[in-house]
Amino acid sequence: MKKFCRVLSVLMCAALLLGTVSVSVFAAENKTYLVLGDSIGVGLGIANPDEACYGRIIANTNGYNYYNDAVSGYRSDDLLGHLYRTDVASHVRTADIISISIGGNDFLRNNYVGLIAQASVGDFRAVDEAVNGVRTNFDSIMARIRELNPRALILMQTLYNPQDSNPALKATYAKTVARLNAVFTDYDANHPGEIEIVDVAKAFEGKVGLIAADTIHPSAEGNLVIARAVQAKLYALGVANTSQITVVTEPRDHGEIVSRKTVFERIKDFFIRLAAVIRQLFKA
Repeated sequence: MKKFCRVLSVLMCAALLLGTVSVSVFAAENKTYLVLGDSIGVGLGIANPDEACYGRIIANTNGYNYYNDAVSGYRSDDLLGHLYRTDVASHVRTADIISISIGGNDFLRNNYVGLIAQASVGDFRAVDEAVNGVRTNFDSIMARIRELNPRALILMQTLYNPQDSNPALKATYAKTVARLNAVFTDYDANHPGEIEIVDVAKAFEGKVGLIAADTIHPSAEGNLVIARAVQAKLYALGVANTSQITVVTEPRDHGEIVSRKTVFERIKDFFIRLAAVIRQLFKA
């Protein structure tokens, strides 16, 4: 009889242990992961973003339910307005983890050629004006997210220097990007525990092949680097079981013909804007 009781106790403990493991796995698989922001979040730099952008890699790695509400071209004010859409607000409410990438288009859609031209001669007034706009909008973005969801883990990505391998532009872009990233690090310092910084800028620094042929967005390898940075942060925070990513579908760079066309169009656009800036300077 005593032997039977011991066997029964062991079986019951095993059942409880298996039940606990099952519940833990089930809970992990049913966490909801949401990506917000701009074309970096969309994965615009690769040919198969729906299957292989960094957000999808993170979702696949951890078994998360996944929503990607990032929109190409969005500035910080656009993201703020986006959070008032019914469907997006619903995703924010149910999210356990939210990744945000925003701020780059506040320059790119704000006569960035002129901003960089002025910054290259040490005049950062226009840059700082744009940065102050991001700072104001980011405060409002966070207030809106917390209004919808006080509990979500928010991962705020720093912006990388897209000209890190270009000696002529690297230093100016670095100073500009640093001003923008200070918005997020300052917010973190002034609001402890509200966000977690994922330092994508540091992960990209000094590395080649991480920028797509369009000279702006992360390449296939760039998306893998961002995914590793996000996963490492999740693991460090104790909300992921591994620091390694699982790549179900490899991200693919755009074809050579498409890439060349995109680069040519961007170069042409750059010189058109530069000519406009020069004309304004002569008028002044």
